[in-house]
Amino acid sequence: MLDLVLNTIKKYSMLSPGERVLVALSGGADSVSLLIALKELGYPVFAVHVNHHLRGEESDRDESFCRDLCKRLHVELHVEHVDVRSYCEKTGKSTEEGARVLRYEALNKNAGGCKIATAHNLDDCFETTLFNLVRGCGIGGLTGIPPVRDNIVRPLIGTSRAEILDFLESKGETFVTDSTNLEDDCSRNIIRLKVVPELERINPSLLKTYRSSLENFESANSYIDREAEKLLESSEYTFPEDCDDFILATALGKILRKNGIEPSKQKIDELKSLVRTGGKVNLKKGIYAVCHDRRLEITADRKPTAEPIQLSDTGSYSWGTAVIEFTEISQFDISTYNKRSLKWLMDKDRIEGELVVRSYQGSEKIKLMGNGFTSTVKKLLAGHPAEERKLIPIISDDMGAIFVPGYGVSERVSCTEKTISVLKIDIREKFDKRDD
Repeated sequence: MLDLVLNTIKKYSMLSPGERVLVALSGGADSVSLLIALKELGYPVFAVHVNHHLRGEESDRDESFCRDLCKRLHVELHVEHVDVRSYCEKTGKSTEEGARVLRYEALNKNAGGCKIATAHNLDDCFETTLFNLVRGCGIGGLTGIPPVRDNIVRPLIGTSRAEILDFLESKGETFVTDSTNLEDDCSRNIIRLKVVPELERINPSLLKTYRSSLENFESANSYIDREAEKLLESSEYTFPEDCDDFILATALGKILRKNGIEPSKQKIDELKSLVRTGGKVNLKKGIYAVCHDRRLEITADRKPTAEPIQLSDTGSYSWGTAVIEFTEISQFDISTYNKRSLKWLMDKDRIEGELVVRSYQGSEKIKLMGNGFTSTVKKLLAGHPAEERKLIPIISDDMGAIFVPGYGVSERVSCTEKTISVLKIDIREKFDKRDD
């Protein structure tokens, strides 16, 4: 396995010989093997363990294991404690997302300018490719997890989980297991525990075949990326009519990132259509894309509008002084969300007709989730100055108001244990109650 890890490091220029590197150490098989492999390959390593305090005694067991391991291996260890639940209550993020954000904050805090090695392996990469295919993706999505991203390197990305376990067994090393990885209650675990074993029945050499295919995916993606860079360098955002569709889409994604906008299929498709037909589209609050004669420009326009606008299921919308973004959550499990988070979620199947964002209307009423009584929207907004009220975005469907910022969703569209598909609301500008 050591040769495989070293070849991966060299192939993707992850680390220079003898470069000091931080290892993200969870105590699981992958991170334990990563720590030992890098140490045996001669890299000066130190480690960070993040205790998320999500699994009670099991979380403390993991921390204790990492302390004992690093003491035995004479590896410097930093332990960070994070309060994921409180963070998620404040931000409305899911537990998984909140834990990831806090984990990477802790890693970067301790990196001291060194690169951070995480233990994502070939199985993880394959599962990500499958996950991306299920959701829909381009060539980039087929490459799974990037071997290098900014200061993050993944030396095990070409190593299978079976090879990792064989390596640890040969060393007589133990590891801990996160019990949540054994539960088939989320999309990735379903792929890992149910889909992959069935695929391995069809092809017992599944991971070996994927490792070979991955090189082709990466080569194709690298070629398209290089051509997109050449196009941007030479065109000044003027795109020829015979421009290859894949290269154009990649170039447009780069333009979005340069302007602080996370690319999505919807945004890229909008820009592709704009390049072909001309016109203007809103990208995010105050930022627009304008195209004339196939020349694309990104412009700032701070003039707000408070006119009602119709919404599709997902996407980002500029309205008044706010930007409202809808994202879809599939495989919804209500038990993983707290009461505060649920205020920002709507059951898609309970929405009546078309979604619209608008100002509040007269004495319209809403029965908020968890309140047990009906109130007028006007009364809910009474704590805001009169000049602000008409710029507070009220989301409604054909039956009336279903979301008021700072107060949450209507009971009529709130999520239940039977909910399958969910729309998550995110408003970039806060409109909270005065006593929150």
